[in-house]
Amino acid sequence: MTACGIDPGSEKFGLALANGPAGDRLVLSAIIPADKFEVVIGCLTAGDFKPIEGWVTEKNGEGYGFRADCLFIGDGTGSLFFSRKLEAKNIIYNIIDERHTTSEGRLLYWRLNPPRGLWKIVPLSLRVPPRPVDDLAAWAILKRGIGVS
Repeated sequence: MTACGIDPGSEKFGLALANGPAGDRLVLSAIIPADKFEVVIGCLTAGDFKPIEGWVTEKNGEGYGFRADCLFIGDGTGSLFFSRKLEAKNIIYNIIDERHTTSEGRLLYWRLNPPRGLWKIVPLSLRVPPRPVDDLAAWAILKRGIGVS
């Protein structure tokens, strides 16, 4: 099963595609300007994520052809905008409580990119990822939707 998670925002949004029964294998993630959501809708309907290649932040594997079996959207800022766009295209989705997913996204970042050298001794709570983690917050939303924290 391949699932898609979206962390909506007013200026940008995070997107994550993951597979496995627990959504534990991140296939790709991206941070995309909010005004480009129509591009993602096209990707979801076509099963081809090549059009978002320029925004991809994490990728595991080759290719961009994935059909999402289920879609989960966080209920925070901008979710109404995203929901209306999906409904207009008859795309089925589930709304998920997104509280604390940014913190979970930070933890997922460090799981994917373990610190090296002296950074290993710095507690996780004091480390700040060197990039936004909206895409990994979307992965956390996806995992919640599947029922895994």
